[in-house]
Amino acid sequence: MSPSTTAPTSRRPDALRSLSLAECRRWLQQHHEGRLSYLSGRGPRSVVVSYAVAGDEVLVRVPDYNDIAQYAPGAEVTLAVDGVVEPNPPSSPEIEEVSVTGIAAHADAAPRPPQVDTVRFDESWPTGVKTSVVSLPMTQLTGVQRRAALCPDSSNLEGERP
Repeated sequence: MSPSTTAPTSRRPDALRSLSLAECRRWLQQHHEGRLSYLSGRGPRSVVVSYAVAGDEVLVRVPDYNDIAQYAPGAEVTLAVDGVVEPNPPSSPEIEEVSVTGIAAHADAAPRPPQVDTVRFDESWPTGVKTSVVSLPMTQLTGVQRRAALCPDSSNLEGERP
């Protein structure tokens, strides 16, 4: 492509903003899927999981044969939940990511608040598959909001052929 046929782009530095604790909690409550990072016996892992929020905890239900059920409790883990928010105007969406880091625990074995027993998880497991609930306290929350970079303007490319 010659310089005269290159699509113009609107470049500006990404604007970053830290989210408040209340915004982080609201983001976690409005979403139900994230990446859980933990250290397994085979090294670092990052796995997409469904989660639920109960009080001040994030809960993840996994089958007992899953590495998460074996390695996460008692260890530091991070749940990262990200997504795109379409503000007005929709031409420049905002990307948010909220992370929860802390020491995970077996929610099944620890005394827990009554609301944990009423949590409904998005996924279900077949009859006979034993599951565990791993909890992560929402004590260390971080969140960032970033304006997405603008894409090239393709309106000037009409009629062009390579």
